Amino acid sequence: MAEQVRWGIIGPGNIARQFAEGLAVSKTGTLVAAGSRTLSRAEEFCAKHGGKAYGSYEEVLNNPEVDAVYIATPHHTHMNDTIACAKAGKAILCEKPFTLNALEAERALAAVREAGVFFMEAFMYRCTAQTAKIREWIDSGIIGEVKLVNASFAFQAGEEWANFRNDPALGGGGLMDVGAYCVSLARLAFGEEPSEAWYVSQPSSKGVDWIGSGMLKFSGNRSAVFQTGVGIVCRNDAVIMGTKGRIVVDDPWKNGSGHKIRRYEGWDTVAEELDFGISNAALYAAEADAVAQYLEAGECPHVTIEDTLQQMRTLDKLRASGGVVFGAELKA
Repeated sequence: MAEQVRWGIIGPGNIARQFAEGLAVSKTGTLVAAGSRTLSRAEEFCAKHGGKAYGSYEEVLNNPEVDAVYIATPHHTHMNDTIACAKAGKAILCEKPFTLNALEAERALAAVREAGVFFMEAFMYRCTAQTAKIREWIDSGIIGEVKLVNASFAFQAGEEWANFRNDPALGGGGLMDVGAYCVSLARLAFGEEPSEAWYVSQPSSKGVDWIGSGMLKFSGNRSAVFQTGVGIVCRNDAVIMGTKGRIVVDDPWKNGSGHKIRRYEGWDTVAEELDFGISNAALYAAEADAVAQYLEAGECPHVTIEDTLQQMRTLDKLRASGGVVFGAELKA
């Protein structure tokens, strides 16, 4: 375990702000540099969160004081950004979705393996005590064999949303932005990659995957269904159903204060009810501290490299079924 990790951030947008706030309360992390394509933007970011501001990503990667880089750039640039970080010898925490497709992921991770650097895809919910308890309940067999999963994650943005996530060429839309969480949790619950996947997408006027629902088929005809989008409001919860009981998660993604997880025996008997609610800063602190804990191992068991490859292959299957194509994605 690394007792202290000196972080650089590239792409100082909203998610980078949340991660920087997490670093400020983490046990192990310190922000030492942030880079943007525009120096003034980096300076504004560092004035609030600390660190040295740079007007390029390359300068962050060349800073010898930076141990690890949080890639918070738009996901259509993640492949090249990851390769650049790996070549610079930096540990990598890359925001989800890792890339636009599995081919890009394989190429980026080949560079990671060649450089021998740490890599983790930034699914912050995987690093919390709440998710650890969910894993424990599943792995112990206390709810029996998992048979069904239902999850949702969506929010409502206006169709004039000025964001790369509203660009169909650059990987915009609900599936990649928030539906990816539902896919991640389903794979965690079943402990495997789905063999088949289906997705139905309702596009916006700009052609972005605006509202959608999907289904994943696992071994033994077990299945997960999910609802997602950036143009609708959902409950943003999850239910994991087994042969002996079920797990109900009020807030699996942000793990907010006051939200609980419940383990039911049968239909209506609450066997355990736990509140792991944390602040948003503590959520991202847990992610940063997980990197530090497993830095020397090269990957984190909460989100392994193989897990990321399975995630990207599953998203590819869903998009192929729903006809969601990104103009910017790398093709074989």
